[in-house]
Amino acid sequence: MLKKNNLRDVREGRGISQLKLSQLTGIAPGTICNIENHKIYVYEGWRKRLSEALDMPEANLFPEYQNNKEVK
Repeated sequence: MLKKNNLRDVREGRGISQLKLSQLTGIAPGTICNIENHKIYVYEGWRKRLSEALDMPEANLFPEYQNNKEVK
């Protein structure tokens, strides 16, 4: 099972659409949707770009990926 994340809550709380977040990060809207629905693994580069675009620490967006406990 894939790890949970807070991406949707933060994105919606800031009034940003998946399309806008896609434009800010270069990550396809469908990929953002799949990340929010816990359907795909969230690669380190994606986590970094998403946290920068939302000005939110990566640990807050993706808490279960921290402390080097990643499972692929």
